[in-house]
Amino acid sequence: MDILQLSHYLDNLLDIAAIKDSSRAVNGLQVENTGEIRKIGLAVDACRATIEMAIEKECNMMFVHHGLFWGGLMPVRGAHYEKISALIGANLGLYSAHVPLDMHPVLGNNRALADIIGLEALEPFGEYEGELIGFKGRVAPQSAKTLGDRLAAGLSSPVRVIGEGPVETVGLISGGAGDMLKQAIAQDLDAYITGEGANHHFHEALEGGCVFMLAGHYATETGGVKAVGRHLQEKFNIETEFLHFPTGL
Repeated sequence: MDILQLSHYLDNLLDIAAIKDSSRAVNGLQVENTGEIRKIGLAVDACRATIEMAIEKECNMMFVHHGLFWGGLMPVRGAHYEKISALIGANLGLYSAHVPLDMHPVLGNNRALADIIGLEALEPFGEYEGELIGFKGRVAPQSAKTLGDRLAAGLSSPVRVIGEGPVETVGLISGGAGDMLKQAIAQDLDAYITGEGANHHFHEALEGGCVFMLAGHYATETGGVKAVGRHLQEKFNIETEFLHFPTGL
């Protein structure tokens, strides 16, 4: 299978064309290559470090959550040139999926978080650009600390818990979705989980009576690329490897 065939499959699997996202996300195939795809490197970010890891591990393609073009239209020079040059020079293709990967009901980042905490009775939650991209549901009644500890263990990453008290209803959205806290408060959820937030969210959470859990932008967005990798390995017998380069943020 070559990269055009695999990209077409991924476009359909993740519903790339139908899901609204930032124009800078450039979802889908970002850098083409030639030949058969034998090994795919999975990464949260298409940064110089993960590109070098993919080349070292002899990958033919990368599947990432954050692609190359978040800076918008820019000259191909400096760090931007170095990344593109490294990909093309190594015949390493690149496919990126942002919001379509966050919200996929089976393989998405948010589904991975939901599975870690045992979230049940899942419903769509969190409006972004007209799409409900996260989940809300119920967990077995437990303390905020217990839920935070479970999330931290599942992600192998620290979780900041703001607020306390019993938790049963939870909303979650991976990444930098701190501003969605107000939607969790409006829906009277006991807790809201995301990757990162701002200073004012601390006060909003306490005053709104909603436990706010920050589990890291990077950490909350590892689940989707791993799930897609497992899916491709099972369906097409293509080797995959997760390229771990945590930011700690």
